[in-house]
This record gives sequence, C-alpha cells and structure tokens, in this order.
Amino acid sequence: MSSFETYIENSKRNCSELYGLDPEATPKLKMKHTQEELEQKKEIFSSVLDVVKHFMQKLIYYMDGTPTLVIITDHEGCVLDIYGDPSIKEMVDAIDLRVGVRFIEEEVGTNSVTLALRHEEPIALKGTDHYQQTLSGVACYSAPFTYSDEGGLGGTVSTMTLIDYASQFHLGLLSSAVDSIERELQLQKQNQQLQLLNQVLINSTPLGIVMTDNHGDVLEYNTAAEEITEVSKESIDDKGIGQVKEIQVYINQVLEHGQKVENQEITLEVIDGPSKECHLDVFPLYSEGQIIGAFAQFRDMTQYHELQKQVVESEKLSAIGKLGTGLAHEIRNPLTSIMGLTQLLQENNQQNKYLEIINDELERMASLVNQFVILGKPTDIQRETCDVNKLLTNTVELMKSNTRLQNSSITFHPSQFNLKTQIDPSKIKQVLINFIKNALEAMPDGGEVVVDSALLEETEEVHISIQDNGEGMTEEEVSQLGKLFFTTKESGIGMGLPICFDIVKAHQGRVEYDSQKGQGTCVHLYLPV
Repeated sequence: MSSFETYIENSKRNCSELYGLDPEATPKLKMKHTQEELEQKKEIFSSVLDVVKHFMQKLIYYMDGTPTLVIITDHEGCVLDIYGDPSIKEMVDAIDLRVGVRFIEEEVGTNSVTLALRHEEPIALKGTDHYQQTLSGVACYSAPFTYSDEGGLGGTVSTMTLIDYASQFHLGLLSSAVDSIERELQLQKQNQQLQLLNQVLINSTPLGIVMTDNHGDVLEYNTAAEEITEVSKESIDDKGIGQVKEIQVYINQVLEHGQKVENQEITLEVIDGPSKECHLDVFPLYSEGQIIGAFAQFRDMTQYHELQKQVVESEKLSAIGKLGTGLAHEIRNPLTSIMGLTQLLQENNQQNKYLEIINDELERMASLVNQFVILGKPTDIQRETCDVNKLLTNTVELMKSNTRLQNSSITFHPSQFNLKTQIDPSKIKQVLINFIKNALEAMPDGGEVVVDSALLEETEEVHISIQDNGEGMTEEEVSQLGKLFFTTKESGIGMGLPICFDIVKAHQGRVEYDSQKGQGTCVHLYLPV
C-alpha cells in the first residue's frame, strides 16, 4: 500500500470513528475568522499571494481546456484566495467554498489541504478518495509551500478540477509550480534583505551619494546628499539633479565620455547659506559593455579647509612666539641697563621731565617683551583645589581700587553652591583681572560691572559672567577677539586676550562674548568642575 493510500485510509477512519461524519451529507466550510482578522492575514500574505498568482495563472494557461480552480490557504488551512475556471462554480457553491473559510478534517472530511499540511508533502484526492460522496465528482491536488528561512510551513496551493479531467500529471505540474514559487519567494526575501542592507549602508555613510540612469535621471539620493546640498530628495525626484548644477555637470560628462572623475574640488552654492567646499568622485556604471548610469559620491570638506586655515594661523602664531622669545632674551638685558641708568640720571639731573618720559616708554617696551615671552611659552598650569567664590571675592576687592578713579563700581553676586574645582588660582586670577579691567575701561564715563558665579549641573561647569554697560562691540569685533594684535583700545597692543584664552584653553574651559554696540558686553567664562 502506497503512502497516499495509507494517508487517505487513516483519514477516512478518523472521519467515521472519531468525528462521526455522515458520508452522504454535504460538507459546509465555515468561517473561522472575523473580517478584520482575515484582512490582517491577507496583508501578511500579500507578497506571497502575488507570486503564487503569477505562477498559477501560467499553469492554468498551459492546462487550456481543463476546467481548473486554484485555492491558496495559509498554514492553518484558511482560504486566502480563489480564482480560475467558473465552470465548476456549482461544486464550489455546494460546499460554500469562499475566501475566509477553513479546511478542517473534523468538519469537511478527508480533503487534500488538510492532508498536505499534516504530512508536508503533495497530496492528490480523486473522486471516491474523498470521504464525502458530494466530492466524488472532483479531483483535488494540494502541495504545501514554505517561505521562511527556518523552513516552516507557509500554506498550500491547491487545484480542483472535474473527475473527468483528472490526470496523474496534474500533481507533478502543481509540485513543479510550487517549487518555482518557493524559489521566487526566497529570492524576493533575499533581495529585500539586500535592499535593506543597501539602504542602511547608503543612508549611514557621511558621503553624499547620487546614482543616475544613462539619461541622468536620479535613481538614488541618500540622506547625506540632502544634508550637504540642502536639497530634499522629494525636490530631486520632482525636478532632477539639475538643482545641483555643480554635480550635474560632472555626471553628464561621465555619461557622455565614460571616463571617471576623482577628487574633483567643487564649490556648492547653497540657498540661504554659505557655500560649501566639496570633493567629488563620479564613476560610470556598465552592464554588458554599455553605460547604464553614473555613481557620484561627494564629501563636505568645508570644516577640513577651515581647520587647515586654523593650522596655518597656529603655525604663524608659533613662529611669532618663537620670534618673540628670542627677541625678548636679546632685548631684556639692555633694557634693564638703560632703565637703571635713567633712574640714576633722575636723581642727579634737572631734566627729570624728559627722563620720566624715557623711563615710561622703556617700561612699556619691557611690558611688551614680557608678554612676548609669556605668549611664546606653552601655558603651564599648576592645578589645586580652589574655592572660585573666594577667588572672585578677592579679585573684585583688588579691582575696586581702580573703580574710584573711573567713577565706576563693581558688584559681585556669588553662587549659593560650593564652587570648588581644580584650577591654577594665579592663572585664573590673571584672566579675571584682565576681563574686569577691560570692562572698566569700556566705561570711560563711569558705570557698573556686575560679576556673577553659578554652577551648571547639566554640563558640570562653573560659570562666571562679567557684565558691563559700556560701549559694546560689533559682531565683527567680537569675532576677532583673541587674535594676536587685535585690540579695540587706542593704547592696546592686542596680546592680553590671546594669553587669557590660552590659559582658559589649558584648563579645558571656554570663553564666550555677548555684546552689542552701545549696549555693553558680557563675558562668559566656563571652567569644568
């Protein structure tokens, strides 16, 4: 006895002895799901149903002349789709076969769908192989299919025809069709995974990527490309890559001549923003020796170029520092001698007025040389635990002596928190004196300087602010602060703030300015806790 015959015999015995079914009764398929549940199932199986329909319609075409009905179920035997020859509709209506009903042996007797799912192999039932006599006029063929990596059952594909058209070849044709369906489903799944991986890679790279066909129409335009060009993908899809002419020129060149472009420097003109310096590569895409498109990748080099400028500026400052150090050593000794001699002349000469001028200028030169020395040396800090509030109190008291001469005042609002941190007190005091002195000098007609301290818990920083109501500065002047030899004072030499900035930088801190012309200036000093 073949395995088919054994499956059928065991099923019929179950129908008779276990389920007590009447073979002369007409079976009725029943709905087991609500309409909402059924729609969810169809949504899950939508891609599967499309593939199955594509292959099964081909099978129906090649079986021309044989009335055939195709039935697709899920792994529970629930009918998800029905189509085919309407000539056997009478048989379909008799058992109430429609989308949403379920093939269950206990209710409809021996059927090919249940047997195929149970034994996980193709099954053929012809005429009296069915338990119910109502189905003796049809032949049913069912083959299970899988579409998961684990090999789990996806469902069944079945064909139903009249018994007069039954053939031993029908099950073989159905099995071959299901094999093709499984291969196509697996291929589609692999393609989806590759497409997902491709999208992750393309959209996670910092490089802007543009891919076009051989006509220059955009096929791919990633997130980085949107960010760099500041032109959205929707806009590119609608109006084309012509919106970024700097890139379009080279894509068209590659499509026309087939020669790649590498490390081409371009300047992207951005709407409502500064231009961007980019490096561009464009490669032709080939298929069977023919150009089918172009692949362009570009990267924003603006920050890199700005960094290069900063490096050049730093090298200049380093050279100046070395020059200043050498100059200082050469000038310091003769300056000391001259200043000593002028002091002797002051004691014995009546021309004290001129000698005082000479001495003042020499002291100014000595100060300049000393600042060169400080600027030329690396900032060396000696950290120790310091109470910032106490340091500010002492500094403000020290600077109050300057306020009397300038008809000004200084007010200090200490933080309520304990602001102890690891800093070099003498260096930070030098910075504070410089900032407060600048604030006082910005108010020639008098005014008030307000000093505040606070603890920024979120960033774990000590915040010190020094606010004046003096002349203020323009945005351009603020942007120049800290550059060597830049000053807004008539008698300034522009070396104090660079030294202060170096000290703050050595503490891993930062300095920020808020200033408006005619409305005063506020200096913000941030030091890490």
